[in-house]
Amino acid sequence: MKLLTSLLTVALLAACSQETSSADTAANAAASPEAQSMDMSEAEHQAMDSTTDDAAGTPAAASGTVESVDAEAGKIVIAHGAVDALEWPAMTMGFSATHEQIQTVQPGQRVDFEFLSQGSKNTITSIAPAQ
Repeated sequence: MKLLTSLLTVALLAACSQETSSADTAANAAASPEAQSMDMSEAEHQAMDSTTDDAAGTPAAASGTVESVDAEAGKIVIAHGAVDALEWPAMTMGFSATHEQIQTVQPGQRVDFEFLSQGSKNTITSIAPAQ
């Protein structure tokens, strides 16, 4: 119940913070589920992640498209589909990654990846071009 309440709160906050026209709403309704992915703020991620009680983290897997790569910050931003293991909807978010992992991807590339979610920290454990 706590998870459902948190997710509904995040969804309501996101809906209230964005103005959409009827044309935007119609365009979003016609878009594919992947195109409807959410861009979430760090605060929204933390609200979702606060429901994860496992200090060791939760392993998860997803597929998506690399949006950007920041080698200096050690981050890969991926627009990914729903993550069932974490009960996450499709969204675009940043993941911590090693230098070696960062070197294997580029923006626009479809990837399959595994990661460990520990609160607001999400670290890629493996990443490869999508099959």
